[in-house]
Amino acid sequence: MVRHVRYQYLDDRLRQAFDHAGLDREQRALLQGVLRALDPDAHLGEHVAGLNSAVLAVTRARTALESHATEDQPRWNLLRRIITTSLACLDAARPAYAHGGAKDLTEARKVLQSVDSAIAADGQRLDPQVTAAAAARLDPEALEKAVKGWIAPLWNGVGLPLRTRMIGEVAVVVAMHGRDGRQLRTDLLRWLKKPGDLAEVLWPREQRHVVALVVRGARVLRHLDELLPQARQEPLHRNRLPKDDFLKDAVNGSSVLVRVPVEAADVHTAARRGRRILSEVLDQYAAGERLTELNIAPVWQVSAPGGRVTRGTEHQRTVGNAYPLTAYWPAELRSAMRVANLARQVDAPMASAGLAWSALEATGLDPSKIAWLAKACALQMLRQHLISLHVVVTNHDTELRKPLDEHVPTTGVKHHLKSVDAWLEVLIGHNRPNAQLDAAQKAITALAESEGGLVQDLAELWRGRLADSKVLAGWLREQEDTAAALLEWLYVTRNLAFHAGRFASPADTLTAHGGQAVADLTLEFLGNWRTVERQRSRQETSAVEIYRRLAQRQDQLVARLKRAGSVRRLSVEDISGPDEKWWSRVKS
Repeated sequence: MVRHVRYQYLDDRLRQAFDHAGLDREQRALLQGVLRALDPDAHLGEHVAGLNSAVLAVTRARTALESHATEDQPRWNLLRRIITTSLACLDAARPAYAHGGAKDLTEARKVLQSVDSAIAADGQRLDPQVTAAAAARLDPEALEKAVKGWIAPLWNGVGLPLRTRMIGEVAVVVAMHGRDGRQLRTDLLRWLKKPGDLAEVLWPREQRHVVALVVRGARVLRHLDELLPQARQEPLHRNRLPKDDFLKDAVNGSSVLVRVPVEAADVHTAARRGRRILSEVLDQYAAGERLTELNIAPVWQVSAPGGRVTRGTEHQRTVGNAYPLTAYWPAELRSAMRVANLARQVDAPMASAGLAWSALEATGLDPSKIAWLAKACALQMLRQHLISLHVVVTNHDTELRKPLDEHVPTTGVKHHLKSVDAWLEVLIGHNRPNAQLDAAQKAITALAESEGGLVQDLAELWRGRLADSKVLAGWLREQEDTAAALLEWLYVTRNLAFHAGRFASPADTLTAHGGQAVADLTLEFLGNWRTVERQRSRQETSAVEIYRRLAQRQDQLVARLKRAGSVRRLSVEDISGPDEKWWSRVKS
């Protein structure tokens, strides 16, 4: 029997395709790692939007420098924080670029350091010509080209943990090329039957697609041919459509079918880009017809270059039972929850990212406290990564799982962990394990080897991190740096969108996804903290005070890990909750 499969990169069809193609562990890890990073269900530390990427850091830095040179936005002090966080990302990426692009990475670092020195010397008198010249010298495309050359070494085998970092960078370049994860999975299944150049599957040439979308609220969009010269439209009448027409449910009152040509690497990306183009045009009509509500129906149709027609609907995830963040109304979080929900519903990425920052701002966050929240996020991400590891290791129901289930109990149809610390207990090494613990540890090894690929990599990675407390301390600091870089960029994006009026920016779809993810993560630990306090009839702690206390806790944990030599007393069960139990497990 197969368990509920949440992640498509672990499903049976893909595993069978890997088996038939004779892929080894490293090759499976590469393909699964890229697919996981493009999965919209992946959490903040797994999705491309939250990975520590040099390509993304240089892209953001160049955008910030260009904007400062022309609009003085971001201001010099915020620009320096962007430069600082970008340099941290480049330093973390350096080992991966030994496989290609080392000179380009070094050159990018020199440019960023020169700007940092200029800001240190001139402060608010920073000459815009300096930032303009620096922006011109930064070349993220050179880094992208280098990363595309990593496919051969990754396919032939690169050791852990470097392989994981390189795969993450590859995934970022795939996402920035405009690849949809679901479409890529379909293309890879086809490719595995007749392998060729993998780079052509990951980065196919963009081609002209025609996207058909239904705009509801009007029968004719006047002057559309002037706003979108290549677009075509035709009025829709529900009673005149064939009964089996896919548009039947989309037409509601006055509606018009609009066909928009777009350049895209795949069908689903074309549909998304066409929707974005049309939604931006509708801003014009919404402004001109203030009493009319115009919206785009979720259905779409895309005609590919060869004439093949694909139909679909905007992807919407559903659940059987929906649960609130808390079982009561936490007054301080109501505004944050409202704005975070709006951020998910907005099509425009820049606006969505700006709203994600506003959701965090509604909790009391301001730019001076970003460092606190970044540290708090690192703690929560440690817990999330460990839970995610249990999900992927126990993805299939087999006899191999029984010894593990006896030691690490789960509950419900989705097999949620009853205790994260019980899972942590079997991941770390013990000098004298008892028979049950030894059997559970052997079960993890057997399950990981049975799955192979990414799952085996993750199991070994986390066992390695938990075997050396200094390594785990370094991982926590890197998550902190990555979260800080994302939060600083979110604030910049908010300023560009709401103050400078920018509606597009390189990699803005990744920024929007990352913004929503960090807002969700923050509300998750704030909601848990408030729930515990309410259960104990305690006075609610302000969100900002929670950030401060968790930041202090993260610093204390990192310091403890650096000198402890072991993680056997580490507790992650309530690591982001109100109790100071993070070093309370009984040492075995």
